[in-house]
Amino acid sequence: MTFDVVIVGLGHAGAEAALASARMGLSTAAITLSLERAAVMSCNPAIGGTAKGHLVRELDALGGQMAASADAAGTHFVTLNRSKGPAVQATRVLCDRNAYAAHVQTVLSTQSGLTLIQGEVATIEVDGGVVRGVRLVDGRSVEAKAVVVTTGTFLQAILHRGPVQDVGGRLGDAAASALSTSLRALGLELGRFKTGTPARLRASSIDWSRCERQPSETPRPFSSRTPRTPFPLNPLLDCFVTHTTETTHRLLRENLHRSPLFQGRIEGRGPRYCPSLEDKVHRFAHRPRHTVFLEPEGPTSPLVYPAGLSTSLPDDVQLEFLHTIPGLEAVEVERFGYAVEYDYCPPTQLWPTLETRKVKGLFFAGQLNGTSGYEEAAVQGLLAGMNAAAQVSGQQSLVLGRHEAHAGVLVDELITHGVDEPFRMMTSRSEHRLRLREGTAGWRLAAHGHRLGLVSTERLEAVKEEERVVREEVARLEKSGGATLLRRPGATWASVTAADPVAPTLTDDVREAVEVEVRYAPYIVQSETELARRAHAFDGLVVPEGFDFGAINGLSNEVRERLTKARPATFAAVRSQRGVTPAAATLVLIHLRRPAHVSRETSPVENSVDNGQRKPSPDVPRA
Repeated sequence: MTFDVVIVGLGHAGAEAALASARMGLSTAAITLSLERAAVMSCNPAIGGTAKGHLVRELDALGGQMAASADAAGTHFVTLNRSKGPAVQATRVLCDRNAYAAHVQTVLSTQSGLTLIQGEVATIEVDGGVVRGVRLVDGRSVEAKAVVVTTGTFLQAILHRGPVQDVGGRLGDAAASALSTSLRALGLELGRFKTGTPARLRASSIDWSRCERQPSETPRPFSSRTPRTPFPLNPLLDCFVTHTTETTHRLLRENLHRSPLFQGRIEGRGPRYCPSLEDKVHRFAHRPRHTVFLEPEGPTSPLVYPAGLSTSLPDDVQLEFLHTIPGLEAVEVERFGYAVEYDYCPPTQLWPTLETRKVKGLFFAGQLNGTSGYEEAAVQGLLAGMNAAAQVSGQQSLVLGRHEAHAGVLVDELITHGVDEPFRMMTSRSEHRLRLREGTAGWRLAAHGHRLGLVSTERLEAVKEEERVVREEVARLEKSGGATLLRRPGATWASVTAADPVAPTLTDDVREAVEVEVRYAPYIVQSETELARRAHAFDGLVVPEGFDFGAINGLSNEVRERLTKARPATFAAVRSQRGVTPAAATLVLIHLRRPAHVSRETSPVENSVDNGQRKPSPDVPRA
């Protein structure tokens, strides 16, 4: 069998890579352990969330699939961070778990130019440092000019639940046991990470009256390609909130010795931002409770996903602590939670195109690169698939800048700084986040998708027209003085233009975009001026001995721990620390430049510009 591009794995990264390559006109094969399990939501049944919603919007703007499939399966829609500015507001769609996978599988099976193959890849075939294809465990050979590997959590994967260990990348699925050896033979370094998932609960056994109801907001399509009517396509479902209790925490502390994580049987490091419940109780002993989100897995599903209760404790302990949570006192468990440990490939071994430095034509994407989350995986899969296809067809590759997209920040962080834990995207990682809002994704990225054949000319023209109308109305308001009025608290475009005889007729989406652009304009100018001024001006600022990073309000626990341990001597060293986001670096700089810390003898910038007294611009203006 001979193809232009071969995709290894058909999770969220593999599905996007396969569709991108095939839609760009390349003959493409996608190989997976089980075709029936392609695009399965292994953990939570939701797409989007803080920063993740931004990635999905960007993926959609480039011509990817995830947003459209989320719309097809969506049952609960919400915009997170509504009380904050639009730069951090993010869409999250709870999906019918089975419907989501079924939709993606249908798209894959009907995509012209794409051949689906069931099997396990054993080796990557290479000749003279150039990839030549793959060989399966059963002996079949598949030749290709480019290979994209998206193995997720399946490489040498082990499942942990209490004293029980099983081989598998997901409950009910096998592991990819042979490929790690092949990758090491090519000179690639591998590491070990772990992730986990909670028990699945029977909805009929939950006392919903003991929980707080969270209805869906008025649904709006995630994808720009989804028609507004009819929408939504599925019945809307309520989610619910409950909390752990002191009794829950006592039980967990008493049973830590039975956790494979605390027994040292799990070697891989887990995600800091999504720890197991026993790890949360241990690390945050001062907290009396933790939030639990009860999310139904679909209108016809009998199961509920309890977000926040990931664990690998033995079954009896899981059932016991579940019964201490309000609403779950009599809950029945369909299947218990577990942890999965797997091989990953440190992403500093990649070029910005996600091609490996060791082998030409070999690309990596998704959790193989040390990330966590469906959305981070999917956008990497799209970029890797696009670049593999572009390389084969002689087109220019796509490397997004940090100023262009959160996806660009994601890739740059991975290949530049690497990872020492599963990487999660956050808006604070981007110094240009005021521009990189969900609503501007099409303006920023549709032209890239069009160049590579994933965005139609009709769609590109529609995006350009929307941007033109918004820009013209913003300019008109600035000239007439309406922009000043619109920046007042509580003002809307409709209220400002109510008596304006020349005000244009705008759609709801365009009015909203105009309001955001007008309110954000001065902050964007100020922010980017500050970025340019601060780029290297303060790198020589000395960090005083004994400086207390823990006293800086607003720093995450992760950053506090890293800086306290590393004890960087200068601000340049602070900025270069892995995991220190631009926002975190700015907070440290503010504290370093306070008069008590600034030294004329040690600081090359002395008291320049504003003597450290001027307060920084707001990270995110409130709209």
